[in-house]
Amino acid sequence: MKRKIALLLVLSMSLLSACGNNENENPQASNGQNQAQNIEKPEQISMITNTFMPWEDNAEGIKLFCEEYQKLTGIKLTVEIPKVSTYYERLNIMLATDDSVDLFETGSLFYPNYAAYDLLWDMTDAWENSSIKNITNENYVESLKIDGRLYGFPLNAGNGTVTYVRKDWLDKLNIPEPKTYDEFHEMLKKFKTLGDNIIPLTAAGLVNSEAPYSLYLREFYQDASPDFYLKDGKYVDGMTEPEMKETLTRMKRAYEDGLLDPDIVTNKTSDCRNKFYEGIVGCFNYWAGTWGKTIDRKAKEADPSAEVVALNPLDGVKYLERPPLAMIISKNSKSPEGVFKYLIEYSHDGGEGQMLFTNGIENYHWRRVSDTETERIESHEVDAIYLKTDLSINNFVDPMPKDPQIEEGLKMFYENSKLAPIPIASKETGNLFSEIDIIRREVIESVVTTDMTIDEGLNEYNVRASKLVKRVLKDLNSEGENPEEGSKEE
Repeated sequence: MKRKIALLLVLSMSLLSACGNNENENPQASNGQNQAQNIEKPEQISMITNTFMPWEDNAEGIKLFCEEYQKLTGIKLTVEIPKVSTYYERLNIMLATDDSVDLFETGSLFYPNYAAYDLLWDMTDAWENSSIKNITNENYVESLKIDGRLYGFPLNAGNGTVTYVRKDWLDKLNIPEPKTYDEFHEMLKKFKTLGDNIIPLTAAGLVNSEAPYSLYLREFYQDASPDFYLKDGKYVDGMTEPEMKETLTRMKRAYEDGLLDPDIVTNKTSDCRNKFYEGIVGCFNYWAGTWGKTIDRKAKEADPSAEVVALNPLDGVKYLERPPLAMIISKNSKSPEGVFKYLIEYSHDGGEGQMLFTNGIENYHWRRVSDTETERIESHEVDAIYLKTDLSINNFVDPMPKDPQIEEGLKMFYENSKLAPIPIASKETGNLFSEIDIIRREVIESVVTTDMTIDEGLNEYNVRASKLVKRVLKDLNSEGENPEEGSKEE
C-alpha cells in the first residue's frame, strides 16, 4: 500500500511539468461487457471533484444536492471537494486505497497517465451499450479513447481560447481586423503608438502551462507545436520541425519590436486579465464564452468607451479546443457498471438527471415560471452545478434563459476551432517528458527574450535534449505500433 501511494504521488509531481499528445499502453479490459444486461443499483456512490458547484461556504447547497439525488435515484451520494491546489494529491491518496472513491474527474494531462498505470475502469462496453449513445456527440467520446478503449467520459465540451482585442483601439487607429500574420504584427505596432505604457499583447508565458501548449499564442505558433505529435504516421519532436523555427522568428521579432509584454515569461493569467482591465493591453488570448462577457464588462468598468471583441483566427489558422475533462470510474469501485449507469448516464440523460446536474434543485436553485419557462432563484443562484449548458455534449434543451453574448462568443469559437488530442503518455519514458519540457521552455524563452539567435537556441536544444528525445521517439514509434495520423494539436 505504501509503495502504491508513493508511486501515485511521484506520478502527480512529474505530471505537473510534463508534456504530450495521445498515445498509451493500456490493458484491453472489457469490464463493461454486461452493460446491456440488468445493472444492479449501488447503495451509494462516492465522488471527489474540484469542478462541482461553487462550494466554499456552500455546505448546505451540497448537502441538499446529495439529498435530491438520493430522492430521485435511491442512491446515497457523497461528494468530497478538496481545494484546487491539493486536489490531485488528495485524489492519489484515495486511489491508493481499495474502495475509497468511485468517481472522479481529471484533466487531459493526468488522464492518459492514470490509464497507463492501470488505475481506471474500462468503460468502453458500458458506453457502447448505454442509453445515451444516440443523443451524445461522439466526437468528444472518441477524443478520450486510448488505443481504442474508453477510460473516461467527457464531462462537458472542452472549450478553448480566442484572441480578444480592443475594438475601440482598432476604430481609433482605423485598423481593419487582421487576416494574416503580417497584418496582425502591424496592428500590434500601431497599438504601441497609443502611449509609452501600452502593451500591445500579453500572455501567460511563451509556452502554455498545460496541453495544448500553443493555446494562448495561436497567431505565433500557427502550425507549430512545442510537443511530440504525429507526422506522416510517426511521432516527431515539434521543436525540431521547420514550423517551430518560423514560430520563433515571429516571436523574437515581436519581442524585439516591443510588442510583447516584457513580463510575458513570468505572467500568470490573472496578471494578463488585470492589465487588460486596466486599459494598457490591446490584445490577449483567453477563454471563449462566459469569460468574453466578463472581460468586456470589466474593461468597460475601467473605461466606458472600451469595446472588446474576439478576432477571427488568421487565415489558415484554427483556435484549439482543449480535450474535455474526463469523468473517471476508479478500478477500485465495487460497482463500476452501476456508477456508469446511475451517475454518468443519468447526469447526461438529456432530461431529469441532466437538469439536476446542470441547474440544481427545483425551488432551491431554480423555479418554474410556466410550462415552458424557468428562472434562477437569486439567493441560491449558481452558473452550473457540474455540467455546463453552454458546453453540453448532447441535445439537452435547457429551459433556463440564455445569454446572447455568451452564446455568440461560443458560436464564433466552435466555428473556428478544432479539437486538440489528449496528451501522449508513455509508462516506459514518462519521466523524460518533464525533463524535455523544461529544456524546451528554457530554450524558447532564451531565444525570444535575449540576444541568443534562433539557430543557437535550436543547437542548444539539440545538445541538451537529443538523447532524451531519441529515447522517447524510439518508445513511441516502437515496432508493432501503428498510430493514426492526426494527433498534432492544430
